[in-house]
Amino acid sequence: MNKKNKFIVIGLIGIFCFTLFFVFSFILFPNSQTSINENNVDGRVKQLQVSNITVVIDYSGVKDNEIFRNISLINYETSVYHAILNCCEISVQNYGWGKFVKEINGVGVGWTYTVNNEPSPSMPSDYFYLRDNDTVRWTYV
Repeated sequence: MNKKNKFIVIGLIGIFCFTLFFVFSFILFPNSQTSINENNVDGRVKQLQVSNITVVIDYSGVKDNEIFRNISLINYETSVYHAILNCCEISVQNYGWGKFVKEINGVGVGWTYTVNNEPSPSMPSDYFYLRDNDTVRWTYV
């Protein structure tokens, strides 16, 4: 078999494998294709609006803590990121897969968040959607 034919055979095998992957991924199992936006922690989904959100900023002794109460979020901008954006001046690094809050009200790098005193979610704040009456706590570490 000459060199040209080998490349043609390898190319055909590659096309066949890609087609097979496509068929299994998108046609036979369409429900397995969910994004981080659609399938959130605890069934949390993006909502048109949420109300009575509390945001606690724990500066860990760098300055006095702050509490913002009765925050309402609208127009499907109902994530933890939108809540902090609503009440504080922040600096953000966007990595494409999510936004990393670098600085809150002039205190920077090293922020984590929790919602309702649950363990810290393993997702960016712009993908964790809030529900009515949630409490978000940002902690400087």
